[in-house]
Amino acid sequence: MKKIIFLGILVFIVSVGVGYLYSNMFYNNSAENIKAEQFEINEIKDYAVQNYTKLQTLEASSETEKVSPKANFAIKQYYDECNHFDFKYSKLPQELINMTRQEVEDYYDDYEVEEFDSNNVVLSKEINGYCNEHFFIKLGEKNVEVMQFDTDGSFIPYQETEISREYLTEEDVKKLEEGIYVYGSGNINSILEDYE
Repeated sequence: MKKIIFLGILVFIVSVGVGYLYSNMFYNNSAENIKAEQFEINEIKDYAVQNYTKLQTLEASSETEKVSPKANFAIKQYYDECNHFDFKYSKLPQELINMTRQEVEDYYDDYEVEEFDSNNVVLSKEINGYCNEHFFIKLGEKNVEVMQFDTDGSFIPYQETEISREYLTEEDVKKLEEGIYVYGSGNINSILEDYE
């Protein structure tokens, strides 16, 4: 639409310029006037070409891809100590709607934009440490305990069970004193069931 309006204005300006030149030529055919008129025509053409190029540039930049309100949004985290990925979809933050890729990169400067189009945005980040799916089942003073690896590799309490030390066999006590490594929170219960 803008292009048509601009071309219409351009044709009008050129027509007025040419009409003006021909009317002057009709009344005054001197060589100096012809040169001056030719110079004016060239100036009008140059002006029109420059503005047409600017219009094309504006139209091309308006086609920059932006985040749609219905876009999928996900965050992918890579943990370098265990080489695991954590990939989570979540609701698209309102502030990202209509942002360009560069604007999203600036907004989430500690993440890398791994995938970007109007319907999908995936951010990724490398984390120095372990993911939150590493556990260690061990025997505490009275009961069996589940510890979780923190991102720095230390243990933090995750769950204390009701499995009492006094009901465990000697072999189970020995095994739990050494500890059992478990990957994935879904696997904890299946191992604990062996000791109930």
